[in-house]
Amino acid sequence: MKGKTIKNLASCLFALFSLHESALASEQLSCDTIAETDIVDLDLSELGKVPVFMSANQKATCTRQAAGIVTVISGQEIRNMGARDLVDVLQLVPGFSFGIDTSNVVGLGIRGIQAHEGKVAVFIDGINLNEHRFGTTQFGSHFPVEQIDRIEIIRGPGSIIHGNFAEMGVINIISKTATQINGVKVSGAYGRFERGEARKNMELVAGKKWGDWEVTLSGKNGEAHRSDRIYRDAFGDSFDMSDSNELESRMINLDIKYKDIDFRILVDDYSVDSRDGFATTTTGPERYLNNRFTTYAGNLNYQYDFTEAIQLDLNAQFSRQNPWERTRKYFDGESPLLRERVFVDFYKFDAKTTFASEEGNYLVLGNSFSFDKFDIRKSEDGGLDSPLPTFSDYTAYAEASYAFPWVNVLAGLRFDAYNEYGTNLAPRVALTKDFGRFHFKALYSQAFRIPTGGNYQKNEEYNLGLLEDIAEGAPGLSEADQIGQVRPEKTHTAEIELGYELLDNLDLTINLFDIRSNNIILYQIDHRLDENGEPREADYYINAPGQNTQGIETGLRYSDEDWGYLELGYSFYRATRNTADKYKILNAQEAQLHDQLNVGFPTHKVTFNAHANITPSFSINPTLMFISDRFGYTGDLLTHHEPAWIANVYFRYQNLLTKGLEVGLGFYDIFNERYEYVQPYNGGHPALPGPSREIMLKLSYQY
Repeated sequence: MKGKTIKNLASCLFALFSLHESALASEQLSCDTIAETDIVDLDLSELGKVPVFMSANQKATCTRQAAGIVTVISGQEIRNMGARDLVDVLQLVPGFSFGIDTSNVVGLGIRGIQAHEGKVAVFIDGINLNEHRFGTTQFGSHFPVEQIDRIEIIRGPGSIIHGNFAEMGVINIISKTATQINGVKVSGAYGRFERGEARKNMELVAGKKWGDWEVTLSGKNGEAHRSDRIYRDAFGDSFDMSDSNELESRMINLDIKYKDIDFRILVDDYSVDSRDGFATTTTGPERYLNNRFTTYAGNLNYQYDFTEAIQLDLNAQFSRQNPWERTRKYFDGESPLLRERVFVDFYKFDAKTTFASEEGNYLVLGNSFSFDKFDIRKSEDGGLDSPLPTFSDYTAYAEASYAFPWVNVLAGLRFDAYNEYGTNLAPRVALTKDFGRFHFKALYSQAFRIPTGGNYQKNEEYNLGLLEDIAEGAPGLSEADQIGQVRPEKTHTAEIELGYELLDNLDLTINLFDIRSNNIILYQIDHRLDENGEPREADYYINAPGQNTQGIETGLRYSDEDWGYLELGYSFYRATRNTADKYKILNAQEAQLHDQLNVGFPTHKVTFNAHANITPSFSINPTLMFISDRFGYTGDLLTHHEPAWIANVYFRYQNLLTKGLEVGLGFYDIFNERYEYVQPYNGGHPALPGPSREIMLKLSYQY
């Protein structure tokens, strides 16, 4: 039985942990001194030994001391592995999984829960990249990697500080500073699948410091294909993805800093072509759908130190987004047909004061005001033409940390007052302590997901369409079938982390989690008949009672300043409560086959990431990911997806012939496992073929 094989695999993994106890040792930077160290001054070997995370008081904190389940990935690690995009990076994070949403759009799930729609917050240098219409973030040849200094990831709730969209996790991408860049770097990458072109990307990173002025500029222009395989819909129709389902991305990130004033502008333009359609069927062979996501954002931050112990942060943000702009395009050159266009303007003003002591204790007090304004320029036929309300939120939050001799205690509380959804309180408590080689964390947080304007719009349009159908004589409908607006979703998360330094540079961490979500916001499709008896679909949102998961995540890291590093990770989850049929694994008779699994997610995941220095300039960097069985749907048919091993290797040569010239050659999906993105809910969309075996050449030059 496959489940027995998986149990044996998990046992082997823990056996591997113990085998590494005899690894070599070397001197290690201490967590006790990291708060006094400038992160910019750390090289990769030091950052690998003591990964750092910016805590709420904006001070560098060792991840083993941070009051959260934290993963920090350095930019050097990202470039060592030859990451083609963030998918290559994030799929190595315990508990993270990618799946198809709809129309070639791929999103993220965390710990067995679909987090794509407003449950994981993604930031680039403090600017939120979630689109504010539905809260989604799109992955796949989207984000540039050359400008990344590090990625800070909270595997768990982050609502206290980061607010909405941070219910299940936070991904904070931090770019290099002008001091780190000190010049210009140009890079290009070209990849090919077995049956066609995979990607072609160009990136530019520039930065310079002149006295009190610092300027950085980064940009990306890229084109890619999701796959080169054949996609088949629920009715057997198919198309070749090697010449369709393209991805285009353009991003500009400009930062100008003068003393304590920091101003940043970010432009993101991401475009997704698709023929795989909305759910069960493909589009006709003569046309395809283009979904475009654009963000124009500005961020102004001012920091003032009253004393060494008291600091004031003032921040103003603005973004104008045009998410899910849907256009029907034709292969024969016929004029495109705009189907939907909605603009969202987001404003936020934040003031925060930090009181800190020399011992590391701190108190953070802050408040903010934000609002989303929607402008519907074009909606689907029969859609909403009247304006949506402006959605506003006033927030007050506090977080305090105090170090006792035997434990560090952190407590936080966030209060929100929404004009459409009332008030909300979200507390957080953490107990942590680092005892030299051993550390522990005990964490409890409440988090939330507030409905977005897109959720509101869909339900208004559903009721409008219902009343129109009733007026036109559609059978079996009444005004009593109208639905109300959805309520906020709330989550309670308890986590425990135990870590032990087996040797000076060999660390083992194990964390347990229990997630309990109530009033989960759930997407629904209503199948009904119009006045002519023809089938019609209408989509809307409801609140389902709840969804719970539990699990374990482990990590083993060995690092050596001369040799390199290796990381081994394992994650497991199980569903303990599920009240939504869309997330259940049901057969044709609607009997639940696996009550501890959710649709689209592997129960087990094992990851391996290594960096081996062959010479001071040349390194070999293998990565490996194992995922266990998954279940999805093709139309109404339950489908089973076999376990898969995804193996990559990247050869990196730095300072080739001259200083600053780098060449890399990567081989991806070596075993040609033909990985698929399974939809993490029963929406009828068949699994979307992912990248097949690929070879990529990368060149860069820094001067």
